[in-house]
Amino acid sequence: MSELAFKDKVVGMKQAVEEYVHDGDTVYLAGFIQGEPFAAVHEIIRQGKKDLTISTAAGTILVDQLIGSGCTKRVISSYVWNPVPTSAHAFRRAIEQDIPHHIELEEYSLFALSLAYFAGALDLPYVATKTLMGSDLAKRSGFLGDKKISIQQSPFTGETVCLIPPLKHDVGIIQVQRSDAQGNAQLWGVEGPTKYGIQSCSRIIVCTEEIVEQEIVRRDPARTIVPGFKVSAVVEEPWGSHPSYVQGIYDRDWKYFPFYDESTKTIEGFNNFVKDWIMDIRDRKEYLAKVGDERLNKLRGSSLTSNPVDYGHYDVF
Repeated sequence: MSELAFKDKVVGMKQAVEEYVHDGDTVYLAGFIQGEPFAAVHEIIRQGKKDLTISTAAGTILVDQLIGSGCTKRVISSYVWNPVPTSAHAFRRAIEQDIPHHIELEEYSLFALSLAYFAGALDLPYVATKTLMGSDLAKRSGFLGDKKISIQQSPFTGETVCLIPPLKHDVGIIQVQRSDAQGNAQLWGVEGPTKYGIQSCSRIIVCTEEIVEQEIVRRDPARTIVPGFKVSAVVEEPWGSHPSYVQGIYDRDWKYFPFYDESTKTIEGFNNFVKDWIMDIRDRKEYLAKVGDERLNKLRGSSLTSNPVDYGHYDVF
């Protein structure tokens, strides 16, 4: 194993984005309901990255902010919306009016997209399934064209099946509860297809609520969602998912989403929001100060631990 696996990879968010997110990249945004990497995305917007293909299982206002800020050329997702629920206004303006510019969309069902990530993680040529067979999504494609799916006959049974090829990504960004300095990152709670999506990336930025000693990670190895040898950078970024949530640390900030909805219904409103909440803020520390301790304290969770298990310790003879 290379020395990179044991290297301390801790850097600041600004450096991580500068070094590992490039114009034109296909970027996987991990997180499914919980753990959306908002802090990293805000830094991408501040640095003015361009022509990105954004791939994510569940596109929420995180994707909307990237689109409205002009960072995004293409989107791969099962949906893009504001989970209030209401429309994601920047997304709709881009699709319907080419504002701030035209974007291309490749739409999957959530399950089909998860299988594409699975194939990418395992370096498979395709995954055979029956999903999409009763949907127009099997008949329509966007910029991927005939590379999205293929309808074929099974060589074993003659049944009609849908072949879903792999999705791979230049860089993936994930927010987790804890990681060691080498990038052995641990996540619990709702995962969705995150463990497959993040394994399909050539470069990985781990954003973590806290950096812990490697011994803590080793005590509970089953929670490790990405191994350190695949990680490019580790960023300690508490509250890095706000207004999304991180299981066991803080709750989703439901007041933020209707506020965002009202603020971004117009182009002027969106631009003012981005100026106030992203561009005029240097880092996550300033962002949290703007949110305020009173609000953050209400979002902090009380302790509710699961029962420990005994992995056992054995002498080697």
